[in-house]
Amino acid sequence: MTYAGGRSWLDANASTGAEDAPDTDAYGHGTHVAGIITALNSNADPAVESVVGISPGTPVFSLKILDAKGRGAMSNMLAAVQWVMAEGLAQGIRVINLSLAAYVNPGSPDYQAVFDAVCGVMKDANDAGIFVAVAAGNYGDDIKGYFPAACPTVVAVTAMDPAGNEPASFSNFLQADSSDADKARVVAAPGVNIKSTISYTRDASGYKVLSGTSQATPHVAAIAANCILSGACTGKTGLDNLATILAAAQLRAASTVSGSPQYGFSGDASSTINGKYRGLLVWSAF
Repeated sequence: MTYAGGRSWLDANASTGAEDAPDTDAYGHGTHVAGIITALNSNADPAVESVVGISPGTPVFSLKILDAKGRGAMSNMLAAVQWVMAEGLAQGIRVINLSLAAYVNPGSPDYQAVFDAVCGVMKDANDAGIFVAVAAGNYGDDIKGYFPAACPTVVAVTAMDPAGNEPASFSNFLQADSSDADKARVVAAPGVNIKSTISYTRDASGYKVLSGTSQATPHVAAIAANCILSGACTGKTGLDNLATILAAAQLRAASTVSGSPQYGFSGDASSTINGKYRGLLVWSAF
């Protein structure tokens, strides 16, 4: 993959100094996500089956906010998004992938304050023209309680299982009676048994199969990158560009190809099941 640099919001490890290095990934999660976006199939070992990303070779910039155990602070996530607006745009960053989720009980007295703080920053990013793709979460629950997926100006990504042609059992969802505006920002992508790159500290082969909305989200981020690079996505906001991507997905879902199954999956936007809206299956048309 093409590594374009990075920034870290973590403290240096007292013994190794490596915890805050943006080009190291002891947990492996970020490397797996990055490979889904930009892997180049450049493995020199013919005995190891490698992978190709959705947007192969597109430069990725590391915004390191999770530690070696996959833990992080919401304040660091917000600081990273604010940094993209302040400095990253000048470096060409137009898409942010946030494969993470933090739960806040919607009935909690703190919920509105968290919503305002987190979603305010996400709105600023969207208005600046940044496409923000975020994981819906892996709890089989309504995304309303999960940040940043609950924010009205992010693209919330649910996971589907390509093998079963059905929603991933763990994936969060949107309530089917939600507003049209909310539905317009929820999309689905493959998130079960996804093979991608991984840190060598996690697997000596450099590859691993993982599942989650964390794996679904970079599919969408990569499609957004393709759309922008192709010149098809020229919207002023991130959600403007999502509308272009959804229009392509709708055309693909409506089309029929001789000998091919209907595009989409059981439980997608055209066949909502049990009051759970999971969005259209995205398509890389660009």
